[in-house]
Amino acid sequence: MFSKSRAATRLGLCVAAVTGLVMAGAGAASATTVFDVGHGAGSCPDGYVCLWSEGDFIQGKPVLDHKFGAVASNQNIGDMGKLARTSAGDKGMQDTASSVVNNTGSSICFYEHNWYGGLQFKIGPREKWPSVPSWINDKISSFKYC
Repeated sequence: MFSKSRAATRLGLCVAAVTGLVMAGAGAASATTVFDVGHGAGSCPDGYVCLWSEGDFIQGKPVLDHKFGAVASNQNIGDMGKLARTSAGDKGMQDTASSVVNNTGSSICFYEHNWYGGLQFKIGPREKWPSVPSWINDKISSFKYC
């Protein structure tokens, strides 16, 4: 039979061990978004989803409303318009993507609306689309692993 203080000590040690494992796991993978990826499907980093504002993986120039020409991310993006490098008013990649690369081992679903709504365009692992279908071209507002 354990005393209450001995049981509390064991419980405390278990909680500390689990917390340490969770914290170690959280630090192991880092969610990152990269702006200005460059030109060409080969410029998409391994483990990332990349979008370009022009077809054939061409990084367009930022336009008047400060949208990006290309972006890469290794996380779900629920609102492409809220991606920002600075507080200077960037508008992200909302409704500008014309070519995409899925450089991950999972399928990726691109959506017409923020937070994964509307029309869906799904591509498989390691797929490269130099031109997305016309019905989703310049309409991608969010994407996630699916």
